[in-house]
Amino acid sequence: MDRGSGRPLYAQLVADFREKIRTGEWPPGGQLPSERELCTLFAVSRITVRRAIEIGEREGLLHRVHGVGTFAARAPMEQALDRLHSFEQTLAQRGLVASTSVHAATVTVSDLAQSSVLRLDPAAPVTNLQLIGRGDDEPIVFYDSYFPPDVGEEMTAAARRAHEAGTPFSTLDLYRDQAGTRPDRLEQAFEAIVADRRLAGLLSIPEGWPILQVTSVISSAGRPVEYRIACYRGDRYRFAVDRSLPAFS
Repeated sequence: MDRGSGRPLYAQLVADFREKIRTGEWPPGGQLPSERELCTLFAVSRITVRRAIEIGEREGLLHRVHGVGTFAARAPMEQALDRLHSFEQTLAQRGLVASTSVHAATVTVSDLAQSSVLRLDPAAPVTNLQLIGRGDDEPIVFYDSYFPPDVGEEMTAAARRAHEAGTPFSTLDLYRDQAGTRPDRLEQAFEAIVADRRLAGLLSIPEGWPILQVTSVISSAGRPVEYRIACYRGDRYRFAVDRSLPAFS
């Protein structure tokens, strides 16, 4: 650190962070040393370190997780909300090789939310299909879907075929190959959450990691055919929308 340059120490520290990430000394997604270790490494105060981390986070250089630590940021995958792309296409746009595995496929008793959304009798049977989507073999999204039994049977069979063939997919991709169910409506809600122990294990991330949860109801000819909760790693995904505005008088 050059204390005689007149340039603030925190600004010099941000530049050093950027150089370490650029050279790969701190790889994308890798955890930085602790604040105390950074103070020792750069011979600066904790106030300076915290100021530099705040700036690095605002610039998209760093990613901080409360109670976990600070990480070198990765470029997130951006998915447009005004059009649909396959899971494979979304990852290919970032140069990643997509893959999907079937984590679980079971028939279970619906809870109140599932039966209400799918318009089934309370405690009616539903098919639960759980998928893990990966980019370059790194888990990035967990899909937890519920179907009426007739739809669930065909979707589970399609998922197993795709899995065995090594074809990357989400449930939306599976409908393209179905002769029966043809969805024509998609309703979605977005929510920021943090990973609990189970989700952290599924996505290979620490507990408390930021997650973008997308709840979807997929319908065909007015009939709800899928209730899906998708959990995307907050450091790997970004959703975007392009909207027109009304004319202002």
